[in-house]
Amino acid sequence: MMTDSNNVPSPPLALASASPRRRELLAYLGVSFRIIATDAEEHDHPPPPEIVAALPPLALPLFDHPTLRAWRKASAACASAPDSVIIGADTIVTLEGEVLNKPVDPDDARRMLRRLSGKTHTVYTGLAVIDARQIHAPPLFDLVASQVTVAVLSDADIDAYVATGEPLDKAGAYGIQGLGGKLVRSVAGSYTCVVGLPLVETWRLLCAAGIRGLRDPAESYRRWLLDLGKETPPCPPTLP
Repeated sequence: MMTDSNNVPSPPLALASASPRRRELLAYLGVSFRIIATDAEEHDHPPPPEIVAALPPLALPLFDHPTLRAWRKASAACASAPDSVIIGADTIVTLEGEVLNKPVDPDDARRMLRRLSGKTHTVYTGLAVIDARQIHAPPLFDLVASQVTVAVLSDADIDAYVATGEPLDKAGAYGIQGLGGKLVRSVAGSYTCVVGLPLVETWRLLCAAGIRGLRDPAESYRRWLLDLGKETPPCPPTLP
């Protein structure tokens, strides 16, 4: 258990996600945490009315709301970490009002990439933080949106990328932090939102939940990019 300069204890932290990208980004905030993976985001049982009322507005079906999915993950993890603050996150890709989930096979990945080619789409990441020690405390929510413009892709470009296997476990059939970054022309908004864990908003929610000793999110972003061998995108428009 960490403490800050005022000796205020920091509760244990848990990440309710199996995503290696989220695990990596959260680690760059400089705090220790445990992983609790669940499949709760796939459930469709009705959430409590107070949870629905507290969700950030989004013009999509409730089942697709990434903040609700994030809450489902964090809520399901509470039983495994009753002494912890738990953060859940979920990311969706939307184009022209349609959600592009993970492709079911290579042909589906090709179809998605052809649709994204030469267009600007929106990536949403929802965040939910629950203090499992305080069962009556409301969760903390956020929803971050970034605009991503994909270059015009030839069939050969798409086939070569799909052949790497990278698109098959990514929403929207691309991973911006990997080989898929070469397909992206620009990002307006949070780059780490597109990766799956917007650092600024994550930092803000965790601080509000009492997590101490967090590294500055902008510095964490720079360190992460440096370790990946990437140049820091212009800021603005691309933010942590």
